[in-house]
Parts: sequence; C-alpha cells; structure tokens
Amino acid sequence: MNRWVRWGILAGVLLVHAIVLFTVSITTRVQEQREDATVLKMVDAEEYRPPAPPPPEPEYEPPPPETAPVVTDEPAEVVLETDEVVEPVPPPPPQEPVYLPQHRISRPPEIPTEEIRERVEYPVLANRQGIEGVVYLELFIDADGAIQRIEILREPGYGLGEAAAAAFEGITVVPAEANGEPVAVRFRYPVRFQLR
Repeated sequence: MNRWVRWGILAGVLLVHAIVLFTVSITTRVQEQREDATVLKMVDAEEYRPPAPPPPEPEYEPPPPETAPVVTDEPAEVVLETDEVVEPVPPPPPQEPVYLPQHRISRPPEIPTEEIRERVEYPVLANRQGIEGVVYLELFIDADGAIQRIEILREPGYGLGEAAAAAFEGITVVPAEANGEPVAVRFRYPVRFQLR
C-alpha cells in the first residue's frame, strides 16, 4: 500500500474522531444549559377559572301562626266620630242554580196540568181569528219546585206564547229528581190552544 493512502486513511479516521468528540462536547454543553434554564409558561390574560360555589340555601323558617281576631259582645272602648257617611255594603247577588237538562234527571217534575188549563186565557185576537196551535215553553224550575224563569221556545203568534207563560206565574210544582235528590231542571212543556 502506498504511503499516501495510509496517511489519507489515518487522516480520515482522525477527522471522524474529531467530529464525534466535537458533537459530544456540544451536546453536553446544551444539556448543562437546559438544566439551568428557567421554564416560562405562556398564559392568556383570561385564564379559565372554576365557577364560584353556589350560595348556601337559607334555612327554612315556618310562617308565624295566624291568630284569629278575638270577637266579643262588649262595646269598643274607643269610639271615633267622623263626618263621613258609611254606606252599607249590599249583599252579593244570589247565585243562580245550575239547571240540569231534561235528559239528566231520573224523575220529571210534577206539574199541575188541570190548574194550568184553568188559568190559561185565550187571547182575544187569536180567538177572533180562529188561531189554534201549540206553544212550547222551557220552564226553569229550582230544587224547591218554584218556577224561576219561563222562555217561549216556539209559538204560533197572536199572543198565545204570552198567554201560556202567564198561566204559570205563581205556580209551584213538585221538583224533579236526580238520583233520589231534588234538583233544578230546564223542563220543556207544551201548552195546546184549541177553540171549542
């Protein structure tokens, strides 16, 4: 082998060793510097904050007991005089009963048919013109049997409807029943007008 070739191989080997030593020394220095370095953390201005705990619930306090006013028959100790006129409060209007329809009752009201027939007055105009017909009334009968209101559902005219309704004024009937109890009812009743 040529001398120059040997010197070249030796120079190459030395060069490789120098590179390895240089790399190892740089790596060691970098590690030493990293150990001394301070770690900084980049933080946003609005960092996540956990929600605040809910406020404690107030303790339950039962309401104070209501005290009823004391009512006595004794007169008041202090009497205040005033020029104001105190008007009495009118009583509330009586509530109209709930009138059941005819199909909801178990026993119809007992209407005195003969008394009604005797009280019916044939209108003069209908009598002169020979008008006959049937007037259909709806009677609003309360639970006591009193007829509270009368509506004329159908009539032939000539005053026959008014005459039929007038025959029921002041009449009391045996009330209708539902399940054995007297009840208010809307009851349809025909009145026939016939000339003799």
